Amino acid sequence: MDTREQIGQQINEALSSLSDWDNLSDFIPQFHLVWLELGQKVQQTLVQQKIEETEAKYQGARTKREKRYYTPLGEMKVKRRVYLTEKGLEIKVDQELGLPEEKWLPSVLELGCALGINSEFPNSHRLFTQWTLIKLTEKTLASTVEKAGRELQEAEFSAEIRESQAVELSGERIYVGVDGVLTPLNQKQGYKEAKVGVIFWQKEHQKKKGKRGKIRSREYVATLESREAFRGRVQTLYQQIVKEKKPQTVVIGDGAHWIWEMASEQFPNSIEILDFYHLSEYIWKVAKAGFPNQEESQKTWVSQQLEFLKQSQWKTVITNSHQFRRKGKNLREAIENLEGYLKNNSTRIDYKSYLKQGLMIGSGVVESSNRRVVTQRLKQAGMHWSKVGAEGVMALRAAYLSHSNRWSNFWRTSSSGTN
Repeated sequence: MDTREQIGQQINEALSSLSDWDNLSDFIPQFHLVWLELGQKVQQTLVQQKIEETEAKYQGARTKREKRYYTPLGEMKVKRRVYLTEKGLEIKVDQELGLPEEKWLPSVLELGCALGINSEFPNSHRLFTQWTLIKLTEKTLASTVEKAGRELQEAEFSAEIRESQAVELSGERIYVGVDGVLTPLNQKQGYKEAKVGVIFWQKEHQKKKGKRGKIRSREYVATLESREAFRGRVQTLYQQIVKEKKPQTVVIGDGAHWIWEMASEQFPNSIEILDFYHLSEYIWKVAKAGFPNQEESQKTWVSQQLEFLKQSQWKTVITNSHQFRRKGKNLREAIENLEGYLKNNSTRIDYKSYLKQGLMIGSGVVESSNRRVVTQRLKQAGMHWSKVGAEGVMALRAAYLSHSNRWSNFWRTSSSGTN
Protein backbone atom coordinates (compact mmCIF):
# COMPACT_ATOMS: atom_id res chain seq x y z
CA MET A 1 0.00 0.00 0.00
CA ASP A 2 1.50 3.38 -1.03
CA THR A 3 1.41 6.48 1.15
CA ARG A 4 -1.64 8.04 -0.51
CA GLU A 5 -3.67 4.88 -0.12
CA GLN A 6 -2.58 4.64 3.49
CA ILE A 7 -3.68 8.22 4.15
CA GLY A 8 -6.99 7.63 2.35
CA GLN A 9 -7.64 4.62 4.53
CA GLN A 10 -6.87 6.63 7.67
CA ILE A 11 -9.33 9.33 6.58
CA ASN A 12 -12.07 6.78 5.97
CA GLU A 13 -11.43 5.18 9.36
CA ALA A 14 -11.58 8.58 11.04
CA LEU A 15 -14.87 9.50 9.36
CA SER A 16 -16.44 6.12 10.15
CA SER A 17 -15.50 6.54 13.82
CA LEU A 18 -17.74 9.60 14.13
CA SER A 19 -21.05 8.80 15.79
CA ASP A 20 -24.42 10.07 14.61
CA TRP A 21 -25.27 13.46 16.01
CA ASP A 22 -28.17 15.89 16.22
CA ASN A 23 -26.54 18.68 18.21
CA LEU A 24 -23.78 20.80 16.69
CA SER A 25 -22.30 21.75 20.08
CA ASP A 26 -21.80 18.06 20.85
CA PHE A 27 -20.49 17.20 17.40
CA ILE A 28 -17.80 19.88 17.00
CA PRO A 29 -15.59 18.81 19.97
CA GLN A 30 -15.80 15.18 18.83
CA PHE A 31 -14.97 16.09 15.23
CA HIS A 32 -12.09 18.35 16.33
CA LEU A 33 -10.55 15.55 18.39
CA VAL A 34 -10.86 12.96 15.62
CA TRP A 35 -9.56 15.33 12.95
CA LEU A 36 -6.63 16.42 15.11
CA GLU A 37 -5.63 12.82 15.75
CA LEU A 38 -5.93 12.10 12.03
CA GLY A 39 -3.82 15.13 11.12
CA GLN A 40 -1.19 13.99 13.57
CA LYS A 41 -1.00 10.54 11.94
CA VAL A 42 -0.93 11.90 8.38
CA GLN A 43 1.71 14.48 9.26
CA GLN A 44 3.94 11.86 10.86
CA THR A 45 3.50 9.51 7.89
CA LEU A 46 4.45 12.18 5.34
CA VAL A 47 7.45 13.45 7.31
CA GLN A 48 8.78 9.96 7.95
CA GLN A 49 8.39 9.11 4.26
CA LYS A 50 10.34 12.23 3.26
CA ILE A 51 13.10 11.38 5.71
CA GLU A 52 13.47 7.89 4.31
CA GLU A 53 13.49 9.14 0.70
CA THR A 54 16.21 11.64 1.55
CA GLU A 55 18.33 9.16 3.49
CA ALA A 56 18.28 6.72 0.55
CA LYS A 57 20.93 8.98 -1.06
CA TYR A 58 23.39 8.59 1.83
CA GLN A 59 25.97 5.88 2.55
CA GLY A 60 27.38 4.54 5.81
CA ALA A 61 24.34 4.48 8.07
CA ARG A 62 25.09 3.28 11.63
CA THR A 63 21.86 3.28 13.57
CA LYS A 64 18.49 5.03 13.93
CA ARG A 65 17.51 7.62 16.50
CA GLU A 66 13.98 8.61 17.36
CA LYS A 67 13.07 12.23 17.96
CA ARG A 68 9.86 13.85 19.09
CA TYR A 69 8.55 17.16 17.87
CA TYR A 70 5.75 19.31 19.26
CA THR A 71 3.66 20.54 16.33
CA PRO A 72 0.27 22.31 16.03
CA LEU A 73 -1.16 18.87 15.19
CA GLY A 74 0.24 17.25 18.29
CA GLU A 75 3.35 15.26 19.09
CA MET A 76 5.18 13.75 16.11
CA LYS A 77 7.72 10.91 16.39
CA VAL A 78 10.16 10.23 13.57
CA LYS A 79 13.30 8.14 13.14
CA ARG A 80 16.46 9.38 11.46
CA ARG A 81 19.67 7.52 10.66
CA VAL A 82 23.07 8.37 12.12
CA TYR A 83 26.07 8.49 9.75
CA LEU A 84 29.80 8.46 10.30
CA THR A 85 31.39 11.55 8.73
CA GLU A 86 34.70 13.38 8.95
CA LYS A 87 33.20 15.42 11.79
CA GLY A 88 32.09 12.32 13.64
CA LEU A 89 28.58 10.89 13.97
CA GLU A 90 25.96 13.09 12.32
CA ILE A 91 22.29 12.97 11.44
CA LYS A 92 22.47 14.35 7.90
CA VAL A 93 18.76 14.61 7.21
CA ASP A 94 18.16 17.10 10.02
CA GLN A 95 20.03 19.87 8.25
CA GLU A 96 18.86 18.98 4.74
CA LEU A 97 15.15 18.96 5.67
CA GLY A 98 15.34 21.77 8.21
CA LEU A 99 14.36 19.64 11.19
CA PRO A 100 14.79 21.87 14.27
CA GLU A 101 17.26 21.09 17.02
CA GLU A 102 14.58 21.78 19.62
CA LYS A 103 11.50 19.61 19.87
CA TRP A 104 9.22 22.67 19.83
CA LEU A 105 8.21 23.99 16.43
CA PRO A 106 7.91 27.81 16.60
CA SER A 107 4.20 27.89 15.72
CA VAL A 108 3.17 25.61 18.57
CA LEU A 109 5.63 27.30 20.94
CA GLU A 110 4.03 30.64 20.07
CA LEU A 111 0.64 29.21 21.01
CA GLY A 112 1.96 27.92 24.33
CA CYS A 113 3.56 31.27 25.13
CA ALA A 114 0.47 33.26 24.15
CA LEU A 115 -1.59 31.12 26.53
CA GLY A 116 1.03 31.19 29.28
CA ILE A 117 1.41 34.96 29.43
CA ASN A 118 -2.33 35.62 29.42
CA SER A 119 -3.57 33.10 31.96
CA GLU A 120 -2.36 31.23 35.01
CA PHE A 121 -0.29 28.19 34.09
CA PRO A 122 -2.85 25.58 35.29
CA ASN A 123 -5.45 27.07 32.97
CA SER A 124 -3.08 27.69 30.05
CA HIS A 125 -1.75 24.13 30.40
CA ARG A 126 -5.28 22.73 30.25
CA LEU A 127 -6.13 24.70 27.11
CA PHE A 128 -2.82 23.91 25.44
CA THR A 129 -3.33 20.18 25.99
CA GLN A 130 -6.93 20.37 24.82
CA TRP A 131 -6.05 22.18 21.58
CA THR A 132 -2.90 20.26 20.63
CA LEU A 133 -3.19 16.86 22.39
CA ILE A 134 0.46 17.31 23.41
CA LYS A 135 1.02 15.71 26.79
CA LEU A 136 3.46 17.63 28.91
CA THR A 137 3.45 18.77 32.51
CA GLU A 138 2.35 22.17 33.69
CA LYS A 139 5.88 22.77 34.96
CA THR A 140 7.33 22.00 31.52
CA LEU A 141 5.00 24.49 29.86
CA ALA A 142 5.85 27.15 32.44
CA SER A 143 9.61 26.70 32.13
CA THR A 144 9.35 26.69 28.32
CA VAL A 145 7.39 29.96 28.30
CA GLU A 146 9.89 31.58 30.66
CA LYS A 147 12.83 30.41 28.55
CA ALA A 148 11.24 31.81 25.37
CA GLY A 149 10.82 35.15 27.12
CA ARG A 150 14.50 35.30 27.96
CA GLU A 151 15.39 34.44 24.36
CA LEU A 152 13.10 37.17 23.05
CA GLN A 153 14.68 39.65 25.42
CA GLU A 154 18.16 38.67 24.27
CA ALA A 155 17.12 38.99 20.63
CA GLU A 156 15.57 42.42 21.13
CA PHE A 157 17.99 44.08 23.50
CA SER A 158 21.43 42.68 22.80
CA ALA A 159 22.55 45.96 21.22
CA GLU A 160 24.84 48.27 23.15
CA ILE A 161 23.50 51.45 24.71
CA ARG A 162 23.75 54.36 22.33
CA GLU A 163 24.78 57.64 23.90
CA SER A 164 22.43 60.54 23.23
CA GLN A 165 23.71 63.64 21.52
CA ALA A 166 22.28 67.09 21.02
CA VAL A 167 20.41 67.12 17.70
CA GLU A 168 18.21 69.46 15.74
CA LEU A 169 14.67 68.41 16.63
CA SER A 170 11.88 67.84 14.15
CA GLY A 171 8.30 68.88 14.79
CA GLU A 172 7.21 65.38 15.84
CA ARG A 173 6.84 64.39 19.47
CA ILE A 174 7.34 61.03 21.10
CA TYR A 175 6.56 60.08 24.70
CA VAL A 176 8.59 57.87 27.00
CA GLY A 177 6.72 56.84 30.15
CA VAL A 178 8.58 55.09 32.97
CA ASP A 179 7.44 53.57 36.25
CA GLY A 180 8.11 50.70 38.64
CA VAL A 181 5.89 48.05 40.22
CA LEU A 182 6.80 45.57 42.94
CA THR A 183 6.64 41.93 41.86
CA PRO A 184 6.36 38.99 44.32
CA LEU A 185 9.24 36.51 44.23
CA ASN A 186 9.31 33.02 45.73
CA GLN A 187 11.63 31.37 48.26
CA LYS A 188 11.09 34.22 50.73
CA GLN A 189 12.84 36.73 48.47
CA GLY A 190 10.07 39.25 49.05
CA TYR A 191 9.35 41.76 46.32
CA LYS A 192 11.54 43.16 43.57
CA GLU A 193 10.78 46.22 41.48
CA ALA A 194 9.85 45.57 37.87
CA LYS A 195 10.71 48.57 35.75
CA VAL A 196 8.22 49.26 32.97
CA GLY A 197 8.52 51.63 30.03
CA VAL A 198 6.00 52.70 27.41
CA ILE A 199 6.84 54.62 24.22
CA PHE A 200 4.36 56.16 21.80
CA TRP A 201 4.05 58.95 19.26
CA GLN A 202 1.89 61.94 20.11
CA LYS A 203 -0.05 61.44 16.85
CA GLU A 204 -1.24 58.09 18.29
CA HIS A 205 -3.05 59.89 21.11
CA GLN A 206 -6.68 59.87 20.03
CA LYS A 207 -8.79 62.50 21.79
CA LYS A 208 -12.55 62.34 22.16
CA LYS A 209 -14.55 65.18 23.60
CA GLY A 210 -15.75 64.41 27.11
CA LYS A 211 -13.79 61.14 27.27
CA ARG A 212 -10.30 60.11 28.30
CA GLY A 213 -7.87 60.00 25.41
CA LYS A 214 -6.79 56.65 23.97
CA ILE A 215 -3.32 55.64 22.81
CA ARG A 216 -3.92 53.72 19.59
CA SER A 217 -0.40 52.32 19.27
CA ARG A 218 2.31 51.91 21.90
CA GLU A 219 5.42 49.86 22.64
CA TYR A 220 6.32 48.30 25.99
CA VAL A 221 9.51 47.20 27.67
CA ALA A 222 9.82 45.61 31.13
CA THR A 223 12.52 44.00 33.27
CA LEU A 224 13.49 43.04 36.81
CA GLU A 225 17.12 43.67 35.97
CA SER A 226 19.14 46.67 37.12
CA ARG A 227 18.25 50.25 36.26
CA GLU A 228 21.27 50.35 33.98
CA ALA A 229 19.97 47.32 32.06
CA PHE A 230 16.51 48.88 31.86
CA ARG A 231 18.01 52.12 30.62
CA GLY A 232 19.74 50.25 27.82
CA ARG A 233 16.54 48.47 26.78
CA VAL A 234 14.53 51.68 26.74
CA GLN A 235 17.21 53.29 24.58
CA THR A 236 17.32 50.33 22.18
CA LEU A 237 13.54 50.25 21.78
CA TYR A 238 13.46 54.04 21.38
CA GLN A 239 16.03 53.87 18.56
CA GLN A 240 14.11 51.07 16.85
CA ILE A 241 10.99 53.25 16.87
CA VAL A 242 12.38 56.66 15.87
CA LYS A 243 14.98 55.30 13.40
CA GLU A 244 16.44 58.35 11.61
CA LYS A 245 13.86 60.80 12.92
CA LYS A 246 14.79 63.48 15.46
CA PRO A 247 11.59 64.01 17.44
CA GLN A 248 11.01 66.12 20.54
CA THR A 249 11.00 63.62 23.40
CA VAL A 250 8.64 63.97 26.35
CA VAL A 251 9.46 61.89 29.43
CA ILE A 252 6.63 61.16 31.89
CA GLY A 253 7.31 59.53 35.24
CA ASP A 254 6.69 59.69 38.96
CA GLY A 255 9.06 61.32 41.43
CA ALA A 256 11.65 58.52 41.52
CA HIS A 257 15.12 60.05 41.25
CA TRP A 258 16.47 57.28 38.97
CA ILE A 259 13.83 58.04 36.33
CA TRP A 260 14.87 61.66 35.97
CA GLU A 261 18.53 60.72 36.10
CA MET A 262 17.91 58.37 33.19
CA ALA A 263 15.96 61.07 31.33
CA SER A 264 18.70 63.67 31.68
CA GLU A 265 21.38 61.22 30.51
CA GLN A 266 19.53 59.59 27.62
CA PHE A 267 17.21 62.37 26.51
CA PRO A 268 19.00 65.62 27.45
CA ASN A 269 16.71 67.72 25.21
CA SER A 270 13.51 66.20 26.53
CA ILE A 271 10.57 67.82 28.28
CA GLU A 272 10.24 66.20 31.70
CA ILE A 273 6.71 65.94 33.11
CA LEU A 274 5.74 64.62 36.53
CA ASP A 275 2.88 62.19 35.94
CA PHE A 276 -0.31 63.98 36.92
CA TYR A 277 -1.91 60.71 38.00
CA HIS A 278 0.80 60.04 40.58
CA LEU A 279 0.68 63.60 41.85
CA SER A 280 -3.09 63.42 42.30
CA GLU A 281 -2.61 60.46 44.66
CA TYR A 282 -0.68 62.75 47.03
CA ILE A 283 -3.54 65.26 46.86
CA TRP A 284 -6.05 62.55 47.70
CA LYS A 285 -4.06 61.40 50.75
CA VAL A 286 -4.21 64.92 52.17
CA ALA A 287 -7.95 65.14 51.46
CA LYS A 288 -8.72 61.79 53.09
CA ALA A 289 -6.74 62.71 56.20
CA GLY A 290 -8.21 66.24 56.30
CA PHE A 291 -11.82 65.18 55.70
CA PRO A 292 -12.10 61.70 57.24
CA ASN A 293 -15.30 59.86 56.21
CA GLN A 294 -16.47 62.88 54.18
CA GLU A 295 -16.36 61.71 50.58
CA GLU A 296 -18.05 64.73 49.04
CA SER A 297 -15.75 67.16 50.85
CA GLN A 298 -12.75 65.10 49.76
CA LYS A 299 -13.84 65.16 46.11
CA THR A 300 -14.52 68.90 46.16
CA TRP A 301 -11.17 69.76 47.76
CA VAL A 302 -9.20 67.47 45.44
CA SER A 303 -10.96 68.86 42.37
CA GLN A 304 -10.03 72.41 43.41
CA GLN A 305 -6.38 71.55 43.99
CA LEU A 306 -6.07 69.71 40.69
CA GLU A 307 -7.39 72.79 38.90
CA PHE A 308 -4.77 74.92 40.66
CA LEU A 309 -2.09 72.46 39.50
CA LYS A 310 -3.32 72.67 35.91
CA GLN A 311 -2.82 76.43 36.19
CA SER A 312 0.73 75.79 37.48
CA GLN A 313 -0.26 77.25 40.88
CA TRP A 314 1.39 74.49 42.88
CA LYS A 315 2.43 76.85 45.68
CA THR A 316 -1.25 77.63 46.24
CA VAL A 317 -1.87 73.90 46.70
CA ILE A 318 0.79 73.79 49.41
CA THR A 319 -0.77 76.81 51.13
CA ASN A 320 -4.24 75.25 50.99
CA SER A 321 -2.98 71.97 52.42
CA HIS A 322 -1.69 73.81 55.49
CA GLN A 323 -5.07 75.45 56.19
CA PHE A 324 -6.71 72.46 57.83
CA ARG A 325 -7.49 73.35 61.43
CA ARG A 326 -6.78 70.06 63.15
CA LYS A 327 -3.63 68.31 62.04
CA GLY A 328 -3.30 64.78 63.31
CA LYS A 329 -0.29 62.61 62.59
CA ASN A 330 -1.67 61.17 59.32
CA LEU A 331 -2.59 64.62 58.02
CA ARG A 332 0.78 66.13 58.93
CA GLU A 333 2.61 63.32 57.15
CA ALA A 334 0.37 63.62 54.08
CA ILE A 335 0.97 67.38 53.89
CA GLU A 336 4.74 67.00 54.34
CA ASN A 337 4.87 64.34 51.63
CA LEU A 338 2.84 66.45 49.22
CA GLU A 339 4.93 69.56 49.85
CA GLY A 340 8.20 67.66 49.41
CA TYR A 341 6.93 65.97 46.24
CA LEU A 342 5.97 69.29 44.67
CA LYS A 343 9.17 71.10 45.62
CA ASN A 344 11.44 68.26 44.48
CA ASN A 345 9.71 68.22 41.11
CA SER A 346 9.06 71.93 40.68
CA THR A 347 10.70 71.94 37.22
CA ARG A 348 8.36 69.19 36.01
CA ILE A 349 4.94 70.51 37.04
CA ASP A 350 4.36 73.49 34.75
CA TYR A 351 1.11 71.89 33.67
CA LYS A 352 -0.39 75.11 32.30
CA SER A 353 2.44 75.36 29.81
CA TYR A 354 2.29 71.65 28.96
CA LEU A 355 -1.45 71.74 28.30
CA LYS A 356 -1.12 74.91 26.22
CA GLN A 357 1.41 73.06 24.04
CA GLY A 358 -1.00 70.16 23.63
CA LEU A 359 1.18 67.82 25.69
CA MET A 360 -0.09 64.87 27.67
CA ILE A 361 0.50 65.16 31.39
CA GLY A 362 -0.03 61.53 32.29
CA SER A 363 -3.57 60.80 33.38
CA GLY A 364 -2.71 57.19 34.10
CA VAL A 365 -1.08 56.14 30.83
CA VAL A 366 2.09 55.08 32.65
CA GLU A 367 0.15 53.46 35.48
CA SER A 368 -1.91 51.45 33.00
CA SER A 369 1.33 50.15 31.48
CA ASN A 370 2.30 48.65 34.84
CA ARG A 371 -1.09 47.06 35.15
CA ARG A 372 -1.18 45.59 31.64
CA VAL A 373 2.39 44.28 31.43
CA VAL A 374 3.02 43.14 35.00
CA THR A 375 0.12 43.30 37.44
CA GLN A 376 -2.57 41.47 35.43
CA ARG A 377 -0.41 38.37 35.00
CA LEU A 378 2.30 38.37 37.65
CA LYS A 379 0.48 39.78 40.68
CA GLN A 380 -2.62 37.62 40.88
CA ALA A 381 -3.64 36.28 44.27
CA GLY A 382 -1.12 33.89 45.80
CA MET A 383 1.41 34.16 42.97
CA HIS A 384 5.15 34.08 43.60
CA TRP A 385 7.80 33.89 40.91
CA SER A 386 11.41 33.02 40.42
CA LYS A 387 13.35 36.03 39.18
CA VAL A 388 14.14 34.20 35.94
CA GLY A 389 10.52 33.16 35.43
CA ALA A 390 9.08 36.60 36.06
CA GLU A 391 11.65 38.17 33.76
CA GLY A 392 10.74 35.82 30.92
CA VAL A 393 6.98 36.25 31.25
CA MET A 394 7.05 40.06 31.46
CA ALA A 395 9.41 40.22 28.46
CA LEU A 396 6.96 38.17 26.41
CA ARG A 397 3.99 40.24 27.61
CA ALA A 398 5.77 43.48 26.73
CA ALA A 399 6.23 42.30 23.13
CA TYR A 400 2.79 40.64 22.92
CA LEU A 401 0.93 43.77 24.10
CA SER A 402 2.93 46.14 21.92
CA HIS A 403 1.27 47.26 18.70
CA SER A 404 4.21 46.71 16.35
CA ASN A 405 5.36 43.39 14.83
CA ARG A 406 7.81 42.58 17.63
CA TRP A 407 5.88 39.48 18.74
CA SER A 408 5.37 38.04 15.24
CA ASN A 409 8.90 39.00 14.19
CA PHE A 410 10.35 36.97 17.04
CA TRP A 411 8.48 33.83 16.01
CA ARG A 412 9.27 34.40 12.35
CA THR A 413 12.96 34.68 13.26
CA SER A 414 12.70 31.54 15.40
CA SER A 415 11.11 29.70 12.49
CA SER A 416 13.76 30.77 9.98
CA GLY A 417 16.46 29.82 12.46
CA THR A 418 15.40 26.18 12.29
CA ASN A 419 16.12 25.86 8.58
